[in-house]
Formats: sequence, structure tokens, C-alpha cells
Amino acid sequence: MQDSSEQQDIHGRVVRSATLVGAVLNIFLAVLKIVIGKLSGSQALVADGVHSFSDLATDAAILLGSRFWTAPADSSHPYGHGKFETLTNVFIGVMLVLVGIGIGWESIQTLSETPPPPPGMMAFYAALISILLKEVLFRWTIRKAREINSGALRANAWHHRSDALSSIPVAVAVIANAMFPALKYLDQIAALLVTGMIMKAAFEILWPAFQELTDARGNEDVEKQLKKMAESDADIREIHAIRSRQTGGSTLLDFHLLVDPELTIDAAHTISERFKSQILDQMEDVIDVVIHIEPYTCEERIVNPCSLEEYLIQQNKRKADKH
Repeated sequence: MQDSSEQQDIHGRVVRSATLVGAVLNIFLAVLKIVIGKLSGSQALVADGVHSFSDLATDAAILLGSRFWTAPADSSHPYGHGKFETLTNVFIGVMLVLVGIGIGWESIQTLSETPPPPPGMMAFYAALISILLKEVLFRWTIRKAREINSGALRANAWHHRSDALSSIPVAVAVIANAMFPALKYLDQIAALLVTGMIMKAAFEILWPAFQELTDARGNEDVEKQLKKMAESDADIREIHAIRSRQTGGSTLLDFHLLVDPELTIDAAHTISERFKSQILDQMEDVIDVVIHIEPYTCEERIVNPCSLEEYLIQQNKRKADKH
């Protein structure tokens, strides 16, 4: 099994290589769409090109941020630097919001002006190229993000998808204008649709990041898997008070583990350490586990509470042990 520092190093290399590929494509598409948009008179395509340029800012944030969040835990950050990845996601989301507001505001302003002539077919072909290339980039980047469980890379992948989706209204508006020249402001309306898609993508990035920064409950699937693992261990009588939280693409766990009250402290500790190692081996997302050992007594049992008969038997046994 790879150690934590080696995993972080691989994680960082994958993030940076995938981001660099996206950055090169973003430069090409941004220049293409803005130039063609100006030449063809498509405001929506120019707005879409600005959106592509905004991707470069998020690419730069990921390239810089990954140098921090992949660093191993130290005395100043004993839980690691995963929150730097979360902060990078916040930056990406805020950038999307600002770009969306700018595009939407400009579109609304031009609705009160004399409608410009309909854009030429060059705008349609540029939008089509953008849709195809950004969709391919999205699928490749999201696969890389899942391989290393990177929230920032996943956010950037959805940023690519939002760019692909935002080109669809542009292409539709060009075709509609060509078929129905009497329809006015289709290009501006397409730009407003682009704004809506950008805002949706921003929310889908910002909300999980907000949840992480406020230490909201982590992945419920991790907790379910933990319970199944405990149930299959004959030495573990019960686990409860499970708490999980996210830090970047990783999960931190702590819980109470109940064992036979007759065991020695050393034996209970051995069970706890064995179970902790099993968790870290089988749950790739979990990077740290804190276990509080408790005796399986009526006072401590929560999942399987004692019956009145069990409670009385236990109390009588304790009184006998004292005498």
C-alpha cells in the first residue's frame, strides 16, 4: 500500500497535468470564440469566449493551490492541508459567479438598444467546435478527478462542462436567426441563458465547498461501510457516535467502539488498532481515524440497549465484585 506522502505526490501530479491540458485548450477556444464573435457580430459568442478565459484563472488557482493541499501534515496543520483544496473550489465558484453577472448585465443592457444584425454562420461553427472539445475535456477531466478523488479537479471539470453547455444557446441562436431573421434579440437571450448555466455550475461548486468549510457531516456512504465492517468483526460489540467530515477530497472519522468489559486495556487497544488499520486499508478516502474505546455495558450501549433484566443482572454482578 502506498504511504500518505506518496499518494499526495501522485495526486498533485495528476491534478497539475490535467489542469495544464485544460489551460492550453481554454486559451485556444477563448481566442477563437472572441475573434469569431467579433467578426460575426455575435455578442453571445464573445460572452462565451470571456467565459473560456475565466477558466484560465481557475486553472491558475488549481496549479498554485495544489502545491499547498498536497503537502503532508505538519505541526501547524496536523490534519493535513486539504482545506486549501476547498478554498480553491470557493475561488472557482466565485469566479464563475462574477463572470455570469458580467455577461448577464451586458446582455440586459443591450436589450434596450437597437438590435444588431444577426450573427453570421462562423459563430455557429465556432460554438460547435467549443461544444465538442469542451465536452471531451470534461469527460477526461472528471475521470481523472474520480481516480484521485479530487474535489478541485472535479469542480474544474464541471467548469469545462458549463463552457460546453454555454455554447449550445449560442449555436441555437445563430441557426434561429438565420431561419427567422424577423426574430430580434435572440443573441442577447442566448447570452442570458449562458448566464443561467454559469450560475448553476457556480452553485454546484460552491455549496459542497461551503459544507466542508462549516464542517458539515461527511459522506454517509463511508459511515454505512464503517458499520458493516464493525458488524463483521466478532471482537466489536457495537459502534456509535460516528462523526465524519470532509477536508478537501479526504474524510476524517471518529467514533466510539464498544468491546467486552472483561478485556484488559491492552487487549481492547489491540482490537481498536486492528480495526483502524482495516479502515485505512479499505476506505481510500479516509485519511485519519480517532477511536474512543468503551466497555459494552448497559450505561454505554446505545445501538443495542439493555433490557431491564440485563441491567439488574449487571448491577448485581458489580455489587458481588465489590464484596
